[in-house]
Amino acid sequence: MLFKRSFSLSVFLIIFFISLITLPSLAKEVTLKISSEVGIHTEAWKTDLKRLYKEKGIKVKLEQFPFKKYREKLMLDYQSGSPSYDVNYLSYGWYRALVDGGHLYPLSNFDIKGLNLSEVPNINLFFGKDKKLYFMPFMNEIAGIIYRKDLFENPTEKKNFKAKYGYDLAPPKTFKQYRDIAEFFYRPPKLYGVSLMGKRSVFLTVHFMNRLWGRGGDILDKNMKPILNSPEGVEALNDLKEMFKYANPAASTHLFHEAVTEFTQGKSAMLEIWSTVMLYAEDPKKSRVVGKVSFAPIPRRKDFLNKEVPYLYIAWGFVIANKSKKKDAAFEFIKYITSKESMIRTTPHGNIPARLSVMDAPEVLKVFPWMKTIKETMLKSKLTPIYPWIPEGVTISADYISLAVSQFLSGEKSAKEALKEADRKIYKLLKEGGYYK
Repeated sequence: MLFKRSFSLSVFLIIFFISLITLPSLAKEVTLKISSEVGIHTEAWKTDLKRLYKEKGIKVKLEQFPFKKYREKLMLDYQSGSPSYDVNYLSYGWYRALVDGGHLYPLSNFDIKGLNLSEVPNINLFFGKDKKLYFMPFMNEIAGIIYRKDLFENPTEKKNFKAKYGYDLAPPKTFKQYRDIAEFFYRPPKLYGVSLMGKRSVFLTVHFMNRLWGRGGDILDKNMKPILNSPEGVEALNDLKEMFKYANPAASTHLFHEAVTEFTQGKSAMLEIWSTVMLYAEDPKKSRVVGKVSFAPIPRRKDFLNKEVPYLYIAWGFVIANKSKKKDAAFEFIKYITSKESMIRTTPHGNIPARLSVMDAPEVLKVFPWMKTIKETMLKSKLTPIYPWIPEGVTISADYISLAVSQFLSGEKSAKEALKEADRKIYKLLKEGGYYK
């Protein structure tokens, strides 16, 4: 009996010591340095960091930067040759240059089955030329119209609108309806029909592309030749100029924050933006229209209502620095924070989740019932980045197209002149990049 007890104890001790030797490195406490922007969806995933440490032993030292400065800070940090962070939370539009520069470590070097990629839309975008995954989305969003339900559902407003335009007041489905509604609610200086971002930037490009895609146009054809100078392009520019008539005259100087603030302070009936702004509009600390707003897809030309067209898609997610010495912990962090379970917990704190299965989870719909419309829109559209998915894409959209739109709106050039010049610059850029034989 004594021998059996001694033998059992010996076996137990052997197993115990072997387990200590073979425990993964993450059994020890690890601190990761992570960079991020100052933004609402960062605040969402931050809410799961205490749970992460309790369950995985991973601590996070987080540094956040204003959006306007973050990209420059990030690029300079990598160009230094000694990046400061193990993990970056960044925009999908930036990571491609980091992949091409050899700065990122492939997530595919780990077992990515646990990432459940099948329920993440557009995940194929984030594989490099080597067919390895470098970017794991946390936040996915699309363009849309955020509108004031209290105005759209007001019996007097509905009666007056129908008397003037001959059809019922409802979220616009066509560009004509969009203009009619903006005109109807244009009551300066207390209320504007729509909030827009008119200062030269990629945000101005977004307004133009919403209208170009909704008419069947695009930036490049299948042979990578620029096709902005088209009837659809000219029509899109003219439509955008018309919409600015029903916006705040100061909209020509507005960027993201000015347009969002105008709407959330109750000074406009609609805001042409992207879905994350629903989170700002529902935040009682920032908004005067809490509980009074909803989301609708970007309108289309009438003959494109039943067609699948490109639709602005934006993602933020996580990457691992190639020179990080804590890659195992970095991957465990990403797998944890982007899991379905974590996203269900964090989404109500301010996120448009990257997983479709989370968008209609009861816990999410209870807080954000409009999330259902966003998911339905994503499933019916061809989700497309605002930047052509090539290294030159940022220059094309943020520089060349935004300049063309700005020049047209200011009266410096006609629509055809502005688009023709943009096409010329894009062609030259891509020719120098070796895209044409």
